[in-house]
Amino acid sequence: MNPWPVIPADVVAWFRGVFADANRHVCERLANLPNIRETSLDDGLIEALIPNSAPTLLPSGAIIRMDTHNIGGLRRLGAPHWDWDFPQRRRWETADIAILVFVYRQDKLVAMKIGLLQSKRLFPTNHDVEDEDEIGFLHGMNAFIRRDGQQAAAALHRTYSFDETCTFAAIQAGHRQVELIDTLNRDFGKAVFYLLYAPPELPYAVTYPLRKRIRVGDMPVGNRVVDADNLHRALVELNDGQSPTFSLLKSACVGRDWLLETWAADLLLTCQVGQQFDDSNDDRVRYFLERRSGPIGAALAASITLPGEA
Repeated sequence: MNPWPVIPADVVAWFRGVFADANRHVCERLANLPNIRETSLDDGLIEALIPNSAPTLLPSGAIIRMDTHNIGGLRRLGAPHWDWDFPQRRRWETADIAILVFVYRQDKLVAMKIGLLQSKRLFPTNHDVEDEDEIGFLHGMNAFIRRDGQQAAAALHRTYSFDETCTFAAIQAGHRQVELIDTLNRDFGKAVFYLLYAPPELPYAVTYPLRKRIRVGDMPVGNRVVDADNLHRALVELNDGQSPTFSLLKSACVGRDWLLETWAADLLLTCQVGQQFDDSNDDRVRYFLERRSGPIGAALAASITLPGEA
């Protein structure tokens, strides 16, 4: 396998800025819609990256282009809790988002790598988060048309509170997903990390009805990427079925948690995280990405043409 090429500093800076904007966009979505489902945050991340996807010439002479793909709502249809045998009957158990990097010299592809993100959101203290309604998904837009006769006042007037005792409720000790991620990282190489969605700061509270749209500036917390090994070690302290708190993961992942933009630009682009691959092991990558029933719901491919060789 070829050694990873040196990526120009302005490419890293450009990538960092693009992901910082996307990070803020997703954090703002969570701040305004604190009970939003997790997959809608994934969608928001990809949507925020699209405006920067055109080929861009940087001062060093490098050209960067991004391609995005999102299968959207199909990710919500996992394995329903009945015995029907749907072809889509599969949970996205290893990762939700793939970020691929392709490096070119002139028109020759010289290096490839992949980083995978398993996304999880922080639940508010009341645990009121829109669920992944598999039956509702199968029935399409019926839920929008067939409304209850009365509107629940609680939906209009309520407070969503977050603090460090809140849990990432979709992460559970003893769950099969933990074993699957460990197996993939062992067999393919350490490619899977966790993307943890959280409010811009903690403690944090949102009261409905809103007076105006919430805008996010500084994000001392926000959306961060953490090492799967550290997170899984934290789960050993819990009983099967228990979920880790923000506080537990904060202490367990010290030194191995990063802002989304730091992980994507300063670590992934420079080959400090993720897994490099070539023709000898790209069959696993193809499995992730090429089938609509595969485990990845969204993907970003960044193509970098090195300077002086466009």
